Amino acid sequence: MNHPAQAPQPPRWKEDFPINWEDDAYITRKEFIKFLGLTSIVFLFGTCLTAGRRWLRESFQRRSPPMSIGHVDEIPVGGYKLFRYPGPDDPCILLRPGPEQFVAFSQLCTHLACPVHYQAETGQLVCPCHEAFFKAEDGTVLAGPPRRPLTRFAVVVRDKQLWIQPVSKVDG
Repeated sequence: MNHPAQAPQPPRWKEDFPINWEDDAYITRKEFIKFLGLTSIVFLFGTCLTAGRRWLRESFQRRSPPMSIGHVDEIPVGGYKLFRYPGPDDPCILLRPGPEQFVAFSQLCTHLACPVHYQAETGQLVCPCHEAFFKAEDGTVLAGPPRRPLTRFAVVVRDKQLWIQPVSKVDG
């Protein structure tokens, strides 16, 4: 005699602890608002931290003493020299676009701090990370995502010696 197949019985725990699995993945409005609020707080904290670090760095740069970075004859017209100012972790670049013209900038792109490189043939400083271009004469943004010009330093020539002085503001 053939017995009809019986439907499998659900495990006993499912009867004791019934869970509607569709409701388990449901996100309530309250949970969503809590997530948005916490995310906003984290972004606000990150923004304040970044702005505070930038303010501290610029404050430190304004109080830094002048520094000698070499002799005028070391850099040919159209050439450049890399140096660090005001601290050992602050890469900078000195350009000589003309015989009597010297300009210096922080080598960190103002978008995401990637190092910029000088292209003498175009007269531009280029950030390879996001294809940003800066004018070599004054550091203003020519193209790309940065909204602020490169940080510029004053260059003074005394007795054929090049001196870098604290940050001079450049309106951009």
